[in-house]
Amino acid sequence: MVWFWVAAAQAGRMLTYGEVLEAAAQNNGGAVVAQFQVSAAEATVRQSQGVFDPLYLLDASTNRSKNTGFLQGFPFDSIQRGWSVANTLSGSTGTGTSYAVDLGLTHTVSEFTTNFGGGPATTVQDAYRSALSGTVTQQLLRGIRFRYNTQAVDVARLQLTSAQLVYEQSRQQALLDAATAYWNLVYASNVRENAVDNVAVAEEAARVGRLQVERGQLAPVEGTRLDAALVQARSLALEAEVQAQAAANVVLLLMGESTDQEVQPATAPGDVPPLDLDPDRAATVARDNNLELRVARTSLEQSNALLANAKHGALPTLAAAVSAGVGSQRCPPGTDAGGCVVGNGLDAVAGLVQADNQPFLNVGGTFSVPLGNRAARGTRDQQAADVSVGERTLQDLERRVTSDVENRVRSLQAAATRTELADANLRLAQQTLAAEEALAAVGRSIQKTVLEARNAVLVAKAEAAKARTDYRVAQVGLLMLQGQLTVELP
Repeated sequence: MVWFWVAAAQAGRMLTYGEVLEAAAQNNGGAVVAQFQVSAAEATVRQSQGVFDPLYLLDASTNRSKNTGFLQGFPFDSIQRGWSVANTLSGSTGTGTSYAVDLGLTHTVSEFTTNFGGGPATTVQDAYRSALSGTVTQQLLRGIRFRYNTQAVDVARLQLTSAQLVYEQSRQQALLDAATAYWNLVYASNVRENAVDNVAVAEEAARVGRLQVERGQLAPVEGTRLDAALVQARSLALEAEVQAQAAANVVLLLMGESTDQEVQPATAPGDVPPLDLDPDRAATVARDNNLELRVARTSLEQSNALLANAKHGALPTLAAAVSAGVGSQRCPPGTDAGGCVVGNGLDAVAGLVQADNQPFLNVGGTFSVPLGNRAARGTRDQQAADVSVGERTLQDLERRVTSDVENRVRSLQAAATRTELADANLRLAQQTLAAEEALAAVGRSIQKTVLEARNAVLVAKAEAAKARTDYRVAQVGLLMLQGQLTVELP
């Protein structure tokens, strides 16, 4: 049977299925909050990556000091002044390697005044000293694992993935709520239109009945039945109007709009297509794509990563460090430089690559382990428990999703079957009504039988509409479980 779509009897704004779902997705409070959480998670990823940003340090200072003392019983005065500039570039990598490169220049002027009995004598030492050095420290036990050193970045990225999935999950839920509300509105509108049509038929039947009673062609009790049927039809129409308005208000609220407007659904549910659905295949798709399951898997992945890092963190620390560099010294002309080369600050820097530079090399290592190591072992055991909880939660959730999919598939199949039965019942009810009306017209049937046949048609129409909207509700529910619900009409 081709499904019929009754045009709206009263004026109102026509709403399509896609329009309602799009507006609901944009205005859903949970989805909006989830979108903000995605932005915050993206910022956290950038923040976590900052630990590997190189650090540049510029340190400059000047000093002046004066001291008085005795040297082998003779008094002396010393005055020191100077300045220094240091440049340092340092950082670390995910391989457990720390590095630092230093370039510094120092200018020191020292004046010593002594009196060994022959009068005061002053000695001036003026020197520029420069140094270029590099230091590399490599972790050999705890900290050598790349994932251990990048765990903050990895966790932040997993949290971003989880936030994105939660956002999509909120959006899917908003689409499901809107789709369910829309098909409820479609059903309520069909019931209202059928009730309005039934009132018109009941009014005409009551009018004709009164004329027939006046002419003696119909018993007064039959006319009373027709009047009572009219009252009942009007009551049902009023109730249907209230239900349709309530359904419309739910749709408008989900769209984020005011309820002080008349709206009508513009998208028909359509006929139920031949259903060839494999429950096992539907469950497999849901287990692969269900957003709640994907969130749980991301959480479990994070717990496993933290457990692996906690196990690695229980190792002792063994670090090897290598420092190497060169130094240079230059003195202005006319100073007591202790044999240093005559020059200035720039000459001191240039001297770092000359033959008279002063190289150095330091190699060392550090080993440390907390006795008992209870903190690291406690963290490891706690993360192991979190993994066990996550695995059990995921297993329970997979079973629940599979069960929900099976229920949705059964609902789809039942709705398809009910549609066929409702269409057959509607055809039978319409044929029965036509026959009873024909018999009543020639006086071979009473109005009570006609009214019962008319009510049967009204009920059959409602059941046909309900079966189709139930199919649509079960359909969007299945798509939501499979993470595939969109604003498009499925």
